[in-house]
Amino acid sequence: MPIPEDPGLTRAVNDRDFLPAALLAIHAAQSEIRVAEYLMYDDNSVNDIVWALAAAHDRGVHVQVLVDEEGDETQGRIDALSFVGVDTQFDSTSVTLHNKLIIADDAVLVGSHNFTGSALDRNREGSVFLRDAEIAAWYASWFDAVWDDPAANPPVQPWTRTDLAPLADRSVTQALVDCIDGAVTDIDVVMYALSWNDNYPGSEVDQVLTALEVAHLRGVAVSTVLDGSSWIVSNGINDDAIDRLSAAGIPLWTAPANITTHAKVLRCDGTVIVGDANWSYSGLGLMHGTSVVVRDRAMAAEYAAWIQEIRNESVVVAR
Repeated sequence: MPIPEDPGLTRAVNDRDFLPAALLAIHAAQSEIRVAEYLMYDDNSVNDIVWALAAAHDRGVHVQVLVDEEGDETQGRIDALSFVGVDTQFDSTSVTLHNKLIIADDAVLVGSHNFTGSALDRNREGSVFLRDAEIAAWYASWFDAVWDDPAANPPVQPWTRTDLAPLADRSVTQALVDCIDGAVTDIDVVMYALSWNDNYPGSEVDQVLTALEVAHLRGVAVSTVLDGSSWIVSNGINDDAIDRLSAAGIPLWTAPANITTHAKVLRCDGTVIVGDANWSYSGLGLMHGTSVVVRDRAMAAEYAAWIQEIRNESVVVAR
């Protein structure tokens, strides 16, 4: 695949925009590349990334790839990278590494894209490209701590900037609630798995749903699009949350069944939160993961248009 055009400093790389941005970051790296990935499949688009990482190693870049053991095909991709000398490591079996994170010098890609053909070529996915030395160093510090001890939950490093805010692990829930609580005009949600259980009042998911209900009551226009693919529907993953939000009068859509809507995106007025975390006990309370808060009205408008496009393809929920 040819090297794509420079995506700029900060931009959405949703859906099919992710792969060229990832290849650009890898091709441009001169010093270090760190990758933390939940799944790596033996697909053509994934192999484009694998061979780009191998080429970066060949030109003297220090490449580290940290992966979860979940995927059946991950071992083969890791073996291919290890064979050419790339530093590879599996995480601890006691913790799920759910990240979809690339750090290449001062460039970062963070979001919902697994290294699978479905994620890179077909799904609805939400990710962000950032070129910023400070934020890259923050994610690198988190990565290095997990690399050194994959079972650890590293403390979140302080962050004072207001335009961008990196998130990891347990810091995501409060950022979601703060975004929703601060909304004045409108809130959009696109979520693969929104798994709520009324037996756990005050849980992470309960806090987020309560914040959405309160925002709706104070007049904020809240809308939610949930995945409608076969695995989610047949397992009833989102059913209880759909019932709860429908009862609260919050407009809901289910995305088309023939396309997996795997994104995890929240937009509150001019702020967007994009990452790997499903709104579930495991996603918000257990797994390793990384997300980002972007406070930028132009990007928020771009996400609003992308979410509207998904809504236009979706089905209104009537319960």
